[in-house]
Amino acid sequence: MTVDVQLHEITGATDAEERFIKDSVILLRKAVSSPGFGGSVRQADYGFAGWQSLHGGVKDMDGLQIWDRIVHGRECGKTADHTLDLAISVEDMDGPESAHPVIGRTRLGTLPIRTARWFVALCMDAGDRVNMAAHLMHQWMHVSGFVHGKDHTGHDAPAVIAKLVRRSLESDFGDEIDAQVTAHLTLDVSDCDCCVNADAPEPTPVRAA
Repeated sequence: MTVDVQLHEITGATDAEERFIKDSVILLRKAVSSPGFGGSVRQADYGFAGWQSLHGGVKDMDGLQIWDRIVHGRECGKTADHTLDLAISVEDMDGPESAHPVIGRTRLGTLPIRTARWFVALCMDAGDRVNMAAHLMHQWMHVSGFVHGKDHTGHDAPAVIAKLVRRSLESDFGDEIDAQVTAHLTLDVSDCDCCVNADAPEPTPVRAA
């Protein structure tokens, strides 16, 4: 069973930014449809795998359930179509010079993916389409309903899946991967400020997505 990636629109981007994002989407499609990616998702170690419906509480999912949402292209509240639907808005957000740099502010269960212009520029300057693809996957996980844990250690489902995208592309495009960009994306340096809720309830185990 394969999964596709469909880019519907890009707003707020320059021509150069748009070309770079489109090239990165091609790599994302390659990653999620590659042999072994599904197995990696199912077998990964998740420190936190909370999923939240548009109107419900946070539920804990395992690797099988996470892969089910990805392979079926399940955006929150949408019909499964085996396609990761992307709409991307490039916006000005606080950068590395601020006290709280922000990579993206995608609202839970909602397109467009809102990505920071400074992060796009950082990836472009480094020629790093791989981490841009990983970032888009991270943000799509929020569109699907996955939330961050309270500790932000980079071991929750959006962060882990982004790492798996990067790992999937490493053999063919490893020379593009920039250490500084990777550091921002893995939350060691930055933060994505997507849907963290310090008062969110602890996840409730469920059997099915």
